[in-house]
Amino acid sequence: MAICPQCPDQDDSLEEDTMKVYSPLTLEKLARQSLLREEALAISALKDLPNILFPVMFEEAFINGHTKVLTAMIPVWPYPYLSVGMKIRNLNLETLKAMLEGLDILIAQKVRSSRCKLREIIWRKRYHDVFGICTRSYEGLPGFMTQKQPMQNSPGCGVKKELKVTTQLELMEGRLDESATYLLQWAQQRKDSIHLCCRKLNIQGLTKPPVIEIFNFLHADCVQDLELFHLRTEDLALLNPYLRQMNNLLNLKLCHIIDIPSDSEMSQLPKFQCLKSISVTSVSFIRDNLKGFLRCLKKPLDSLNITDCILSQSDLDFLPYCLNIFELKLLSLAYINLSYFHLEPLRFFLERVGHSLECLELEACGIQDSQFNNLLPAISQCFHLRDVSFCDNDFSLLFLKELLHHTAQLSQLKSEAYPAPLECYERGVILSHRLENFCPELLDILRAKRKPKEVTFETTQCSKCGGYYIYDLGSQSCIFQL
Repeated sequence: MAICPQCPDQDDSLEEDTMKVYSPLTLEKLARQSLLREEALAISALKDLPNILFPVMFEEAFINGHTKVLTAMIPVWPYPYLSVGMKIRNLNLETLKAMLEGLDILIAQKVRSSRCKLREIIWRKRYHDVFGICTRSYEGLPGFMTQKQPMQNSPGCGVKKELKVTTQLELMEGRLDESATYLLQWAQQRKDSIHLCCRKLNIQGLTKPPVIEIFNFLHADCVQDLELFHLRTEDLALLNPYLRQMNNLLNLKLCHIIDIPSDSEMSQLPKFQCLKSISVTSVSFIRDNLKGFLRCLKKPLDSLNITDCILSQSDLDFLPYCLNIFELKLLSLAYINLSYFHLEPLRFFLERVGHSLECLELEACGIQDSQFNNLLPAISQCFHLRDVSFCDNDFSLLFLKELLHHTAQLSQLKSEAYPAPLECYERGVILSHRLENFCPELLDILRAKRKPKEVTFETTQCSKCGGYYIYDLGSQSCIFQL
């Protein structure tokens, strides 16, 4: 691994400007803060509060811990959904109790307020706006009016309840955190009227009794995202009966699974009905067993990500013959040593998925010019590619130019990451000035065919400080990054 000559002095050159820019509060925000300081007044004002102000008022009360206001808002919530979204980190036990108390009031009402349309509370990380309240997204959906109405849950849940609570759970070494434990106990006591739906389940380490207890209460077929960390293969055997019930599982992530299973253990993995994405990191049993592992697929996969695993040539040879990965949109192989492999099977596979592939990542695989050269014709036919990353491979300047001539034909590319050529290193030292000199000519190869959007050329990491140099299309300069 290379080093950068300046790394002892890097700290001085990387000082950041920490000055903060403040903007004045709006009159509306000032009015909300003033109102919430008098909780009794805020609660009495809810009956006249316009619907459009409920989400921002709720956010203010949620962040600043006005628990009595939160409790009062739940029974008059004017939208079908209430999503905590990216503010989940602020959900402490007292805030959770306040919201659940509001749900208890709502459940106990024989005749509900005509304003209340709440059907589902969502406690999980989201990737949309702060609380996910967007009324136009739910126009036309029936909500609660004046009488209690059963709610149809998503397919596969198999239950109808008055209210649905959607959450995500993390089981760390056999334990849930305080808030999750309280939520489970609360929902179990109200199981006749509340459907607790766990969409995302993260298990790190395994203790048998808590897992059995949780799955006896949870609806396994509600789980769509499953993440398993730091387990042994015998732990997978324990989980297997519950995995078989996950008929709506979409995304499966396995990280740091140790021990080598027997063929019988591999054959026990269930077939998932709806699985779309598999991510595997540091999993020992993948080697010589990729074929057996991918037997779990019942429908075509969208995304296959294998990182920091040891593969065999036979695993690579199998890829073109696995029928359920011919519709792939994302293929990522990272930190897998392919330097001694014959890559013809990978070329055949890329030819077969060229009609669907949108993202291709072959990072830190130690691939050399002669090996990667066999892949170029197939890559140049993947016309739907939007993102490619070939960083941390051993490409010469001459070959890198050849690669760019092929990717220049791909008009849909939005993000491209390439390795710095081998000529940017000398006796184990990174020569950043050479990268800066090479990159304008390399970019011209792309510009001759299309207008590139986001292109980077990256060196390997410095073995001393962990930093690396990156030439960015936007700045058109070589920048050191940690």
